[in-house]
Amino acid sequence: MEEIMNIVVEEGVKIVFTSAGNPKTWTGWLKERGITVIHVVSSSRFAVKCEEAGVDAVVAEGFEAGGHNGREETTTFCLIPAVREATTLPLIAAGGIGTGEGILAAMVLGAEGVQIGTRFALTEESSASPVFKDYCLSLGEGDTKLLLKKLAPTRLVKNAFREAVEKAEDSGA
Repeated sequence: MEEIMNIVVEEGVKIVFTSAGNPKTWTGWLKERGITVIHVVSSSRFAVKCEEAGVDAVVAEGFEAGGHNGREETTTFCLIPAVREATTLPLIAAGGIGTGEGILAAMVLGAEGVQIGTRFALTEESSASPVFKDYCLSLGEGDTKLLLKKLAPTRLVKNAFREAVEKAEDSGA
């Protein structure tokens, strides 16, 4: 990881997002080199740890987010006000936000900004494959599920891979 962080500095990266670990690990080192540090959290408790570690901002990511999630199953719109109350850090909301209405709701609840993932992956400008884009756009309510909760909670879309993971998980794997 040290090699990667040295490359970050050499390349002049100005902002680094960290997650899935102790915010103290790299925050001081990065800030000493003039880099802004933003840490992704899944609870207000972790947001407080970020403030204590000296990060510059937090991303409050609810469990609607795609990919890997925190162990807490707090929705984005419940998490935002909890984090806002717990810390004075600038707050970026994430997880299931993909419309103007969602952005507005996040800001009304206390976020200064939002982080959007999947919605941007589906834009015309995105390099994601057309098959991926079409498939994601065809998904509806209930077509994603949070699995692997004991290992590393991960949101998966409904497909053969998810079914295999769910079957293995149900059998105790």
